[in-house]
Amino acid sequence: MVFRTWISSAALALIAITGAGCANAAPPETAALVPQAASTSRYTAPGPYKVETERGKWHDAKRDRDVPWLIRYPQDTDGPRPVMVFSHGLGGSREGLPRMSEFLVSHGYIVVHVQHPGSDVSMWKGVRPDPATVDRGAMLKTASDPAVMLNRFADIPFAMGELGKMAVDGKFAGKIDMGRVAMSGHSFGAVTTQVAAGQVFKTGAAMPADGFRAFIAMSPSGDRDGDDKAAFANVTKPFLMMTGTEDGFALNPSVETAEDRLQPYYGLPEGLPAVLVNLTGGDHFVFSGSILTRGKDRPLDPRHHEIIDAAVLAFLDAYLMDDPGAREWLANGLAGLARTDASIETRNVTP
Repeated sequence: MVFRTWISSAALALIAITGAGCANAAPPETAALVPQAASTSRYTAPGPYKVETERGKWHDAKRDRDVPWLIRYPQDTDGPRPVMVFSHGLGGSREGLPRMSEFLVSHGYIVVHVQHPGSDVSMWKGVRPDPATVDRGAMLKTASDPAVMLNRFADIPFAMGELGKMAVDGKFAGKIDMGRVAMSGHSFGAVTTQVAAGQVFKTGAAMPADGFRAFIAMSPSGDRDGDDKAAFANVTKPFLMMTGTEDGFALNPSVETAEDRLQPYYGLPEGLPAVLVNLTGGDHFVFSGSILTRGKDRPLDPRHHEIIDAAVLAFLDAYLMDDPGAREWLANGLAGLARTDASIETRNVTP
């Protein structure tokens, strides 16, 4: 910033008056430091980096299982970059969530899309489903298969191990910051995220994954027996949960109405930093899109996408990059961006 080298007499007088009025103020070294919220444009405008994409497949010899992956990463960056791992919903693939993924990468993040064989796009057998006739009973059977569930949940710690190897050897050596990783997912991927965060089932079973600093669940599902406080009691890391007032599409018996998707947020431990975004008129497919909605007129999507992407970027800035301005914006700026298009709740976001 360039300052003028002259000050008018009026300005000097104002300085004198202000200085006299501050004679009893605390010295700078003892004054409270209040973080300034970042500008909303930081979270709504694309970032400066170009997006690169790499696809591959990991093989887990212990499970004799191939796990496809897609990594989007920023071009021409120096040093290791923070990471968001994403788990798709039932019937999805590593190709999902392209809009948000590319937006985050433009801001310097790496996004790792993990594909889960058995609950991925292969279940459609090449036939595009019709939302009016889709066999939800068959989908529920697939989603409830213990082998399918356990393999899906185990894919995440396996992926973290493989990412750790990639961070020190090969194309991504020195580019992946394994100390700044968040886990995220949509629908069945949200359940996968909740399990990685430490959710405990009624049987006492749990499969938490190490190495994550924050979690993001899109269309979360609560405990099947309704005891969300017990289910999420062991969660210790910050959580962003997002849903919509029309997000009632579900295979999980714990979700009968869109309001049921709010319950996991309220089940989180009271002292945990947490953010809830509830999109007004938002449905189950607003987050990552779906073959069920392609070609349909969805006038609410652009505004909802702006809110979703901004919330995720600010949350990652806050808890992967330790940015106090991002925490302040989550607490006080996100609701201003959302206006009437979403309701926002936060807990323990700012000191």
